Amino acid sequence: MGYLILNFLRGLAWCYWVQPRRAQLFWGKVLGLFLMQFRFRSKVALENLERAFPGQPDEQKTNFKASYLHLGRLIFEILLLFGSSPRNALLSRFTTRWMILKGRQHSDEARRQGRGIIFLASHVGNWEMMAVGGVSLADLNLMMVTKQLKPSWLHQAIESGRRACGVLATYEPRTLKDVLHHLKKKGAVGIVLDQYVGPPVGVRVPVFGTPVGTSMLIATLAKRTGATVLPVENYRNPDGTSVLEIHPPLDWESSDDPHYELALNTARYSQWIEKSIFRHPDQWLWTHRRFKGDLSPLGIDEWHKPRVRK
Repeated sequence: MGYLILNFLRGLAWCYWVQPRRAQLFWGKVLGLFLMQFRFRSKVALENLERAFPGQPDEQKTNFKASYLHLGRLIFEILLLFGSSPRNALLSRFTTRWMILKGRQHSDEARRQGRGIIFLASHVGNWEMMAVGGVSLADLNLMMVTKQLKPSWLHQAIESGRRACGVLATYEPRTLKDVLHHLKKKGAVGIVLDQYVGPPVGVRVPVFGTPVGTSMLIATLAKRTGATVLPVENYRNPDGTSVLEIHPPLDWESSDDPHYELALNTARYSQWIEKSIFRHPDQWLWTHRRFKGDLSPLGIDEWHKPRVRK
């Protein structure tokens, strides 16, 4: 069954690829409206929008619909990974044709300084396209920190598509070892931070005003390796072009308390992502269940305490 589904997805990817950009955007819109009509994860999306835009029903309604249109286009674009092979990296060809790169000077400067790079990324735009664009347009030796997908045939197909586009990936339990080795070689690592992570790896920091578990991996790596942390965004323009924008590096804020130091910088990284979401609210993954676990107010000295598994 997996083999049949995979071949269907490959065929769909090629059908999408050969169409004009205007038609691609149209079919993405159709899929998005279909998902919205059938209320795909609509409860999660509405809860997230209420947290981000409390008491603003018009903003919630506008971004609810817009986010589904984006979701449909996102799904079709990610499908291009299934059509990729060592000889035909469709998503790489797609980014070369439709993506605009901004801010390359920031990654080039980090490399001139002989430092590894940690890209602070999010679910704004298309994260797969963002990674491929980093390789094909910014000439980066890029490794994604991501998760194993289920079922296994799906994971293998996505991984094969990433490799065809020149993107490396690492997963638990090898993540820390692989990332440290890659940064030691002055490579670049992309980490999506707007996901729930509980203690002891995560710390609760404010997101839309609600404290929620967030990975300390970027802060831990930056402290340990001295790598440059560069925020990065991907977003789609109204004409269908996509922008990969690398922003200036974020400075490290020091503290004598190591627990507080990691929490403080993680909160700063999360705050940057929140601002990015508000810049492009129509293109964040509102259907993603970001808010889990303990959502109570922060304790007065919570960031000063060691994080322990509950």
